[in-house]
Formats: sequence, C-alpha cells, structure tokens
Amino acid sequence: MDSIKTALIWGVFYFIRLIPVRLAGAIGAGLGRTAFYIDARHRSISIRNLTRIYPQQTRAWRRRIARESLAELGRNAFEIPHVYLRSKAFLLSRVNVHGQQEFSAALQKTGVFGVAMHHGNWELGSLMVSALDYPCDLMYRPLRQAWQEMFLRKLRQRFGARMRSRRDGLRWLARIKSTKACVGVLIDQHIGEGVPIPFMGHLANTTHLPAKLALRHAIPMYAITLERIGRTFRFNMRFSEIPRPELSGIGEQDARRFMLPAHHVFEPLINQRPETWLWSHQRWKLLEEHNKDITEVVYGTP
Repeated sequence: MDSIKTALIWGVFYFIRLIPVRLAGAIGAGLGRTAFYIDARHRSISIRNLTRIYPQQTRAWRRRIARESLAELGRNAFEIPHVYLRSKAFLLSRVNVHGQQEFSAALQKTGVFGVAMHHGNWELGSLMVSALDYPCDLMYRPLRQAWQEMFLRKLRQRFGARMRSRRDGLRWLARIKSTKACVGVLIDQHIGEGVPIPFMGHLANTTHLPAKLALRHAIPMYAITLERIGRTFRFNMRFSEIPRPELSGIGEQDARRFMLPAHHVFEPLINQRPETWLWSHQRWKLLEEHNKDITEVVYGTP
C-alpha cells in the first residue's frame, strides 16, 4: 500500500512539474485563498496571530494578510515539484545569492549554524544550501508516516544534504568543525520544550539549540533568508552573520540572548511583506495557554 501511495505522489509531482512554474504557483495560490474560506481553524489562528502583532491595523487588513498568507502557502506547495524535480542549473538561475563570500569563508574555517524561518519558499531555501555545493546537515522533525518520511528525505537530499532527524540525537554535532558543514535549523515554530524568547515583540517558546551549540563549539551563526520577488519564482537569498552580543559565558541565559539578534534579522522582512510568512501555526501558543481570552478576541474571530 505504501508503494502505491508513493507512486501516486510521484505521479502528481511529475504532472505539476509539466506545468510552467509560475502558472503552478498561481494555481496553488488560488487554492490557498479558497482554503481561507473553508478552513476555519487555520483562518482563525492566522487572524489571531496578526491581531497580536498588528493591533493597529484594521480588521479588513488582517483578514487580507491572513488570506494572502494561505495563498503563499498554496503557491509554495505547488512549486515544490519544480523545486525537487528541476535541475540544479534551473534553480540557481532563479535565485540571486548575497553574502556568499563571507559565508563560504566562515564555513571553510569552522563550519556554521544556519537559522531560517517559514518565510518565502522555505523548501527551496533549504535545498539551495546544498545546491550551492556547501556540505550541510538539516535538522528537522520527522513525519509520522514512514513512506512520507522516506519520500521527502530522498528529495531533500538530492544535492547531497544530510537530513538529521530529532530522533538521531546530537552526537554527530561533535564533528561539525572537522566536517565544516552548515547545520540548518528552522527557528520559528512553537517548541514545547523551548524557552521564552521575544519574537515580533511577544514571548514565544523557541529552540535555543543553535545558539547554545554555536557558543559551545565557538562557531558563528548565520541567518539564511529567501525573499520572493513579487509573485514570481525568483528570489533573493542572503547569508547574514548574526552579531554575537556581549555574553558572560556559554550558559542557558547566554544562548537565549544570542537568539534575540537571530529573530531581529527576520522581523523587518516579515513586517515588510507579512503575507510571505506562515501565520497559520500557533507561534505564540505559550501566551495563549496563559491567556485564554486572546483566543476569543473579537478581531480574531472568523
């Protein structure tokens, strides 16, 4: 049965791959906008999050951004077959890379920790590190279904990246300086075992593992951003070293303080084009658990 499911998914991928990428993205965006009206749960989460971060904006503005954020999610989804089936040359031709010289120098010296968010087409962003021929280990949360897990691992590793499940432990990180790889982590999801760190002006449970390990191994931390140009399948990718604040050591509090400038890199990009960030997950679940009223505010209702 799993082999049949995998074959069907491959068939869908190859079919979408035949559609011009911009048209495929437009179809996905249309479906995302339709989902806004059908999927009450994620519509409510999106508007609630936008209400928290942009209380000064009108309700109509927040609804529009929530709708366009789901449209962007749909666009990303329908671009994925192109991301994972088109050639390396094609993908590189669609991405303008900035800050590569400094990133390459740091990588060759000690290796780096690369942090990213669900901003722009994050699947393409993750793949681009290995497409640029950098050795990289991508930390991720494994899927529950074994056949889905195997399917995605194969695609994400197509240019040589190594996928590191949370179930694998962290022993392999001891070799980061010798392998001189980029260890990539997404840092904008609610983590139950995370620590409260301000994001967009409000506390959110966040993994501080990248900062913790960067301090322990004396390795720089880089923000990897991928900004979509308009609504096209063209992007600006930037490697930016995250400034290390003055710290007293390498303890828990130091790691938390190091994560703050990591957040600060992404916040202006989100504010500039909020529809390109994924508002439909419960990023501020920590605060909602302590303040149930926020889930029922009038501006957050559908």
